[in-house]
Amino acid sequence: MEEPTYDASSPFPSLEILYKYKLHNTTDKSILGLKVTFPPSAATPPHTHHGASVAVTVLSGSVLNKMNDDPMTVKKVGDSFYEAPGCRHRISNNASDKEEATILAVFVLETEKMDALIEQQGPMGLVLVDEEYQEAVIARMKQAA
Repeated sequence: MEEPTYDASSPFPSLEILYKYKLHNTTDKSILGLKVTFPPSAATPPHTHHGASVAVTVLSGSVLNKMNDDPMTVKKVGDSFYEAPGCRHRISNNASDKEEATILAVFVLETEKMDALIEQQGPMGLVLVDEEYQEAVIARMKQAA
């Protein structure tokens, strides 16, 4: 399968925080569960997660996944993957143009940083879009508002 390039006209996934807890076995970190629902043909631009550790499980459908310079993979229901701090998520797309796909992304990040990002931008604050795509993403978000 050929790797897609990001298309700014693709639908965005919806983001829903399912839970957030302070971790008591560390002095400064929290864990957050984020449900990401990709409509058909949805895609996210290349991005990172502000130094968070992120573990992902596919709950429904299938997604295209490429991190750093690794080969793109197709992740199906029950599959999981890990994004280490600083990992660049180059491709994060719904693999289908007909069916929805849903993932659960579990973030571990410094509590103060997580709280500030969410307070400023809601759950989208956890996604740091690569600079070359930021203008297109901001324009799309303004249209949707």
